[in-house]
Amino acid sequence: MSGEFRGKPSITLTGFMFSGKSRVGRELAGRLGLRFVDLDSEIERAAGTPVGEIFAVEGESGFRRLEREAVARVLPHPGQVVAAGGGAVVDPDNLALIAGHSCVVWLKVAPQTVLERWKQSKGRLRPLLQVDDPEREIIRLMQERRSFYQECDFSVECDGLTVEEAAGAVLERLDTGATGQQ
Repeated sequence: MSGEFRGKPSITLTGFMFSGKSRVGRELAGRLGLRFVDLDSEIERAAGTPVGEIFAVEGESGFRRLEREAVARVLPHPGQVVAAGGGAVVDPDNLALIAGHSCVVWLKVAPQTVLERWKQSKGRLRPLLQVDDPEREIIRLMQERRSFYQECDFSVECDGLTVEEAAGAVLERLDTGATGQQ
């Protein structure tokens, strides 16, 4: 596969939390021989503090500001696979930068998959799920973000897929140039 992915120099994976963006992104980058960048890790590195603390101290608006800065810093560099936070594409400036510099792939999962993976992680800190009814919040946020995710170049249904299978499905769609949502 060339260094261009549907005419773009990089690939960005987006989708809801626990959709596998980081794990699939690492696998995909390894297969393609590209650099892998996790935007949440980039935010933590730049801020010198974990995402959970950023949310606790600065709230979601403070986190989103740091996320915009990270997107602006990371996306212009070619030859990488970027795992973007699930809410990154909701910001129009982020979406413009992401779509302008990379082939954007939506890793789709069902709300129940998100809830199960969150529970399996023993409730690993996800600030947006620290609510009375995490399942209702997952469904609400997924509905709120759906139109933004639909702007991606294509999607891959990841329910029931291993990391390797999901990366393979992304590669297949990139290689064939198949268009539209899956």
